[in-house]
Amino acid sequence: MKSDSLFYKYFQLLPEALLLLAGEKVEDPAQYRFQSVEVKDLSFRLDGVLAMADFQGVFFFAEVQFQKDAQLYHRIFAEILVFLYQHRPKGRWRVVVIFPKRSIDAGVPDDFQEYLASGRLKIVYLNELPDEVLSAFPLNLLQLVNAPATSKAVTEKVRSVMASLKAKDQRSEVENLVRSMIAAKLPQLTFEEIKAMLEPTLSSLQKTRYYRDLKAMEKQNIQQGLQQGLQQGLQQGLQQGLQQGERKGEQKGERKKQEAIARNMLAEGLDIALIAKVTGLSQRALKALQDA
Repeated sequence: MKSDSLFYKYFQLLPEALLLLAGEKVEDPAQYRFQSVEVKDLSFRLDGVLAMADFQGVFFFAEVQFQKDAQLYHRIFAEILVFLYQHRPKGRWRVVVIFPKRSIDAGVPDDFQEYLASGRLKIVYLNELPDEVLSAFPLNLLQLVNAPATSKAVTEKVRSVMASLKAKDQRSEVENLVRSMIAAKLPQLTFEEIKAMLEPTLSSLQKTRYYRDLKAMEKQNIQQGLQQGLQQGLQQGLQQGLQQGERKGEQKGERKKQEAIARNMLAEGLDIALIAKVTGLSQRALKALQDA
């Protein structure tokens, strides 16, 4: 999968991920910003630098390498040393080099072994990271990089990642990043197939008030749809039940029940498009309920 741009987005959105990979503990990761820095006159550009304002404290150069390059370390340290000469930063620098696996690493030349011994150079092989390291957000996104290139394996990892996301205000940005990672991992997938990977699973729906309300609506045959799975249940069983109700001429009481279900779904943080599909209410009506 294409690595540079995706990891740039990853570290820019979630700078604490690079700090974790570097094994560095800082009091306030939010002070760090991931950026590219130009080294003047020599056609060098440091693609990833994680630093606080004015490069105070510890700051990090990051290099993501998915192809073997015998000159990699010579280039990295040439860029770093010229940058230090030109900018004279006050803080203490470290460099983190990330490979998908050990075989891509051509090896650290003797000239730079002291950086490795001192901890200034940290090498990360993604496929060798322990499960406990990859179990928690945000490093669990790296499971998508390590996963086999199959829809089943990637779907499992995607749902695990999204289930671990606690900050709702960051959810849409992480979803966009995950979409990009899926598209790079499985370029043959359509937009709809990628979207399906990000939808809630049946097991997560069963924990909501929305699911309990649907259980009471036996006349709409929704129970059978839910038991058959999220896609078939929500897209077929729920639509069929609501359409049958519409054909029989739903009255105002039925509309209020739909709105009550929609409010419960909105309270659970479910996607408005999904709620509209399930209840038959328009997205405009749902937004009005949300703002009420």
